Amino acid sequence: MSITISFTMEPKMSLTGTKPWDVEQTAGFTKGLAKELGYHCDVISGYVVYQLCPEGFLWMTWKGKQLVGDCQTNIAGPGFHAAVVYFLELFAARGSLKLSVKDPTGFYADRNFERMRREYFYGWFKKLLHAIVSRVGTGEGKLVCWPSDYYLPQEQPGIVMTHIRGFGVRELKGIVQSGLTNAFAKDFFVWCDEEKGAWYFRNCALVLLNQQCYFKPSSRSNEDLLVNREVIRLLEKTLEMDRTVPFPVAEYREVCALDGHEPVDLTGVCPMTEEQPVGCRRGLLQRTIGRMRFAVPGSFLYDLQTQGNSERYYDESDGNRRDYYICAVKTEGDAQIRPEPFERETVLRTEEFAAGGVTGKLAVYKPSKRPLPGKPAVTNAVLVGESLAFRRGEPQEDTGLKESIAYTVAAQIAYRDQLTIVSITSGRAEDEAWAIDLIRKVEIVG
Repeated sequence: MSITISFTMEPKMSLTGTKPWDVEQTAGFTKGLAKELGYHCDVISGYVVYQLCPEGFLWMTWKGKQLVGDCQTNIAGPGFHAAVVYFLELFAARGSLKLSVKDPTGFYADRNFERMRREYFYGWFKKLLHAIVSRVGTGEGKLVCWPSDYYLPQEQPGIVMTHIRGFGVRELKGIVQSGLTNAFAKDFFVWCDEEKGAWYFRNCALVLLNQQCYFKPSSRSNEDLLVNREVIRLLEKTLEMDRTVPFPVAEYREVCALDGHEPVDLTGVCPMTEEQPVGCRRGLLQRTIGRMRFAVPGSFLYDLQTQGNSERYYDESDGNRRDYYICAVKTEGDAQIRPEPFERETVLRTEEFAAGGVTGKLAVYKPSKRPLPGKPAVTNAVLVGESLAFRRGEPQEDTGLKESIAYTVAAQIAYRDQLTIVSITSGRAEDEAWAIDLIRKVEIVG
């Protein structure tokens, strides 16, 4: 069961009638207020979406003469819940709007933060831990509170992956048996206290490390530079505020090395207990496209220029450019493998494969000389409540050669009414086995 705040706002009546509002005015007002408060705001298809902190989203839209919205707060935590209440009041006051709030915790009415956190958030968290421990023994529940529209991390034996980091099953069982779930809540909720203290900044860094950090040198791309430096900033802010908070010492030193940043003195710092390094992108990720799910190296960058039913991932961290394309097509009736591409003279050999209901055929192509695509530039990267958001920019020019020898493995994969084309290109012949194995990891999702 989630904890959700819902609300409505409408223009107040005056002697001259109601103050007019429209979509354009709403967009300008909401973005201005977000900028003032240091929050992120997007207006998408008539919906206003605020992000106050990692995992902390609030949406609103006009329905008739009312501005309506809601916000799930049980993942980001009680501090976020309180911040939403204060934000809605400020929004309504600045916009001369009449505010009505439905808050199941009662915080909107009594402003008793400790009671709200103890009775609702700690209570919800205790039930969640018991549910996780009861399920993991059956092989279920290995992914908990993960963003629904995001990639899926690679499953790790004995690890329950959450939005903030992976927790060992043995660790969770010990916490449940000890009855110390309330104390452990600070390791789970991003914003557990009413104020933004050391735990908040440490947890924001962990979310960034776990979900967005590529663990590649800052020199590789703008994304790497921004993520690495934001992780460093958040962790050093943590140390400035409270050096007793359990600290990801190894990850901090690792990211400092990737950025060429001199680590601060860690004498007396308490290392955070963890069964595996923080960071889903250290391994493979799974991306769902239509009815299929594909394995993608977590360290690969996503090309923001791609649109529609295609995706492109790429990497050039070791002097070898790798490009990974996935394009899905919906067919009339059952999809069929098209033979023509496999009959070309450029094909060295072909292989057929089948797994879990999909049928596929791949081709290994002769080495060819081809131009390399430009690296997409991220020209609009913004801080989003101690997280980062990237928007599509114009491609930047490569500083190296515009052509290279390319080794390509491509495949067609059919399942029901979907035909997916996958292509992996590398500058090294020895990547062939790696590319074939990656393609064969396709799974069915529906």
